[in-house]
Amino acid sequence: MSIPYGYCQCGCGQQTRIAPVTDRSKGWTKGEPLKFMMGHRLRAGASGEKSPRWNGGRQISSHGYVMIWTPNGRQYEHILVAQKALGRPLRQIARGHPDNEVVHHINGDKQNNQADNLLICTHRYHLELHHRLEASPDWPQFQKVERFTKEKSHANRNPNPGQ
Repeated sequence: MSIPYGYCQCGCGQQTRIAPVTDRSKGWTKGEPLKFMMGHRLRAGASGEKSPRWNGGRQISSHGYVMIWTPNGRQYEHILVAQKALGRPLRQIARGHPDNEVVHHINGDKQNNQADNLLICTHRYHLELHHRLEASPDWPQFQKVERFTKEKSHANRNPNPGQ
């Protein structure tokens, strides 16, 4: 059964409003009825597990970590695995606090979130650990981290200091 022109295509039965402007990004043509009521596009069964693009609720973040969809939104999988192993949330005192609890990937693979590959430690210890690993020739997967310093900042602003 097709839904008549001018009614929400999600199947709710509501008549849609007329597009006030032409907006190609939204599929609107001025003076014509909209295809969906605001927010109803999701009712068509195309969200979450019902979406043809559903990949199990997992995606890779821009930093290379696995993120999963939860009822609370997207969360890092390694943190959820660590919290489950602990039986409590990680301790977070304040942003950047050295005693906050963080999760370290033992083998350096950000996508290996097996409990035996995760180490829960303080932020302070985690930084020290990475400094040691970066300096070790036995751990080539821990590459040197480029850190921002005042000297580098000044060098970038004035590449030819003698001119």
